[in-house]
Amino acid sequence: MEERRTVVLYGNSLLMAGVEASLRGRPGLDVVRIDTALPDARERLNAFRPDVVILDLMAPHHWEFAIPFLREHPGLSLIGLDPNSKTVTVLSNQQHTALTTNDLAQVIQMQLCPQGQES
Repeated sequence: MEERRTVVLYGNSLLMAGVEASLRGRPGLDVVRIDTALPDARERLNAFRPDVVILDLMAPHHWEFAIPFLREHPGLSLIGLDPNSKTVTVLSNQQHTALTTNDLAQVIQMQLCPQGQES
C-alpha cells in the first residue's frame, strides 16, 4: 500500500485553487484547501496534521504564523508560492542540536551540501 501524504493549501486565492486542481488526484497525496477567511482556519489546519502546507506569498499575513507554526510541528515543510517571481520558498522544521560553533558549522555544511551530493 502506498504511503499517503497530506498537503494543505492554506488560502483562498485563485493561485491556491489552481494548485488544488493540479495536485488533486496525484498518487500518494491527500490535498485539502483551507479558507483562511474562516475564523477557525488555524484550528482546521492543525486538525489535518499535514505533511506539507502550501501558501500564496502574495496573500496578506500568511508569513506571520509561519515560524511559530513550524516550531509547533516537527517534520513539517511549509512551501510559499510567489506567482509574481515564479519562485517557491521552502521552510522546513529540521532541528539540530548545536551546542558549539563547530556544531553550527556542521549544520551549515549539511544545508550547503545535502546528502548524496558532493561538496
